Amino acid sequence: MILLRILLFAILTAFALGGLAGQSPEKRKTSPRAPQALERAEALRQSDPASAIGVLSELIQSRPSTQELTEAFLLLGDIYADIGQPELALGRYARALEVLPAGQNLLAASLYQRRGEVNRELGDLAAARTDFARCLSLAPALSAQKTACQEGLADLEASENNLSLSQSYYQQAQDSRPTDSVLQVRVNAKRADVYLQQNDLVNSANSLNQALEKVPRAQALPPDDSRELISANTNLRSAVIKAAPNLDREITEVLPAAPIPLLATDNFARFQTLRELGRLPEAERQLRDALQQLDSLTPAEISTEIYAAGADYYLDRRQPTRAAEIYRAYTVANDRLLAEKREEVNQLAAVLRAQQDVDLGLKDLSAAEAESQFLSQQVSLQRWLIYLLAASLLGALVLVAIILRNVRKRRRANQELLLRNLQTRMNPHFIFNSLNSINNYIARQDERSANRYLGRFAKLMRNVLDQSGKDFVPLAEELEQLALYLELEKERFGEQFRYQLVSPAAAESLEVPLNLPPMILQPFVENAIWHGLRYRPEGGALEVRLCAEGRETYLEIIDNGIGRARSAALKTANQLAHRSTGVATTQKRLELINEHYGTRYWLHIEDAFPAEEFVGTRVRLALGRSPHSGAAPSSFTPEKQAPFVP
Repeated sequence: MILLRILLFAILTAFALGGLAGQSPEKRKTSPRAPQALERAEALRQSDPASAIGVLSELIQSRPSTQELTEAFLLLGDIYADIGQPELALGRYARALEVLPAGQNLLAASLYQRRGEVNRELGDLAAARTDFARCLSLAPALSAQKTACQEGLADLEASENNLSLSQSYYQQAQDSRPTDSVLQVRVNAKRADVYLQQNDLVNSANSLNQALEKVPRAQALPPDDSRELISANTNLRSAVIKAAPNLDREITEVLPAAPIPLLATDNFARFQTLRELGRLPEAERQLRDALQQLDSLTPAEISTEIYAAGADYYLDRRQPTRAAEIYRAYTVANDRLLAEKREEVNQLAAVLRAQQDVDLGLKDLSAAEAESQFLSQQVSLQRWLIYLLAASLLGALVLVAIILRNVRKRRRANQELLLRNLQTRMNPHFIFNSLNSINNYIARQDERSANRYLGRFAKLMRNVLDQSGKDFVPLAEELEQLALYLELEKERFGEQFRYQLVSPAAAESLEVPLNLPPMILQPFVENAIWHGLRYRPEGGALEVRLCAEGRETYLEIIDNGIGRARSAALKTANQLAHRSTGVATTQKRLELINEHYGTRYWLHIEDAFPAEEFVGTRVRLALGRSPHSGAAPSSFTPEKQAPFVP
């Protein structure tokens, strides 16, 4: 009787589930606001790329149609390419190709053409060649897209010094769109450079003159095309004056209403070449013409270069008054250039912040798609249950087992998503302090320090982005990343602290290699510097070392700063209102990693020198057994290091 009741209950449950199974999961619908969002993002692309990225992030999270999703990723890639982030652009183009609807050959050709340009910029010429070939196979004949692919292939062949083949592709591009004046200007300028590489000054001069003749009278050239024309003219002008003066023609003979930047750079190129040849009176005339043509609308980079050369020339000619006058104009132009560079840095910071929102949105979208797929699987399972549970109780038991297995899988997936989320919150923790330092250098007009600091910061950010998709990295790689971060902090604080870091070679010498979650050490080092060492009047020391006790291996981070208690007492009301979550987030990551991967990481924080005036802080991280590293390490010989002085 009990078995009959259980069977009856199972059958009724199956029919109830069958009714629910008839409900289809929510399908992706076209958002009525998607076209407006794409148009708004396109309008903001040049003036405010960070806002454009924000608009596209909201659109992606709204689950639009696949066509709109493809166009959103395509535009995201274009924005990143515009602001000089080719790696990010390449990733967005790849996502666009993943969701591209079938049969969209023209859109696919456009994506491959853009990917080819980015791969060429990154130096991956083989991948660029493959992308351009796919573009040519997909683009319709005589279309603007096919012409763009031919021009991209021509640029690629020129970069590989296949100059004759490059000229052939340029000719095809010109023949396919003879009425496109902007394209004719750009391609003729490029051909002039290629002819110059072939030492064919006659054809180079002819190509440049054809480019000048095609310059539109009623509209300005796009900035990239204008730079291409200026570069070709400068290169050819120097070669012609030196080797073939009979080919030299004034720009105004070919293009009477030439743009001011083109005229100024032409006269400047003549000045530099004539000065190099020792023809100083002629050179000075060209310099005067170049200086007279500069105004507030001339690009700051061009004005700065010409003013600097002019001041140098007149100083060399023993005319200090004239040199000082030009130098004053140089300082004004240089201030304008520095302001533009500062704006670029601020824009990059805003874009990086917007990029974090995009990454989180993509994770949410992936989770939603995974959940939708999971629900679809459940619907299919429930339809089968109608027949299985009606036949026997065994079918009901099988169903329970399947549901429990799916619940466990979903729980594991949720843990992985939470780990990714915590890691994503850790990665940008130190970015904004570094950007403030760069801005400070620029404000002080310390261009060399700003460039040096920005180069190190860019390398560090590139490594952070490379690690963002990894759950674990080798200990040696994590130490190398930490060394980069310490170099940046040392650059910022100067003699305020010194540090000693265990070398990556020591980590590689372990019998069994160890792995760490990425960015796990940086929050503790940052806390040691910002909350301990920087408050010590005479400066302090920081040490990161690797040590072993028995079968356990530890990483220790020791500083002789003011300690946690005094640091908390020094905090302002505003700092107390802002609760730092770096250490708490790290501890949460370690707990989840131990649970998820079966590792044995644990963390202990204490005062390093309790009896001293500056008690400092000691952070001990037990490495335990990390994934892919086998058993716990059996032996380790630490490096010989100088003793730590509190």
